[in-house]
Amino acid sequence: MPAPDVPSVTVRPATPTDLTTMAAWQCRYVPDGLFPQMGERFVRRWHASFLDSPFGVALVAERVDAQGTQAVGFLVGSTDQFRHIDDVVRRHRVRLALAGLLALAQRPRLGAHFVRTRGRAYLKRILTPKSHRTPSAAPAAGAAADATSNAASRATAGTAANATSGGQIAVVTAIAVDPAARGTGAGQELINRFLEDARTAGAARAELVTLLGEGNAAPFYERLNWSAVDEHPTRDGMRARTYRYELGDNGQ
Repeated sequence: MPAPDVPSVTVRPATPTDLTTMAAWQCRYVPDGLFPQMGERFVRRWHASFLDSPFGVALVAERVDAQGTQAVGFLVGSTDQFRHIDDVVRRHRVRLALAGLLALAQRPRLGAHFVRTRGRAYLKRILTPKSHRTPSAAPAAGAAADATSNAASRATAGTAANATSGGQIAVVTAIAVDPAARGTGAGQELINRFLEDARTAGAARAELVTLLGEGNAAPFYERLNWSAVDEHPTRDGMRARTYRYELGDNGQ
């Protein structure tokens, strides 16, 4: 059965004042992948790129109760993954690259791992002119490639792959819900709002990637009618599954 629809949970666009909390949640509740390991300062800069991108989506879920309004979760993603990454590379690559280099310099072992597993792909993405890029490269490179998830109870997720099968692809890059808000429907509300925004923006489908293993998020997405379309190893040697949601007047 789908998670309950709780009226006390609302979703709004994220603002710059939310970035500190969002980055803390990303690193605490979505620790897998390269970017969370680079620290909250880097993740904060990364999340900021979703706020001012015309193709970015940044949402915050809030719970209203007797104590007032409290943020309980967030989601970042894109309504057009290929164009969003192009926009981020064009306008934020210097700032993100400098922040990334600083974070890696402070974490030598992580820096060595980055060089082995991602260095060439990231460098190619940054240096390749837009006219020479292909849509199939978009989801596999850049920030989105490292936001994966590992806990259904946290409603965490990552990125999609394969932009070659046609149509504009929306991607859930990262989503996390505070464990204290478990059972409120916050994760479902964030996903529903994202799908609504993606459909309005003209996306043909939405995709995400979640890690497999104990406590994984796969059952959460399956309850929300996302379809598994692929399984693959990550750059860090873990297993991941791609999920897809076909967008139309009535969803899937």
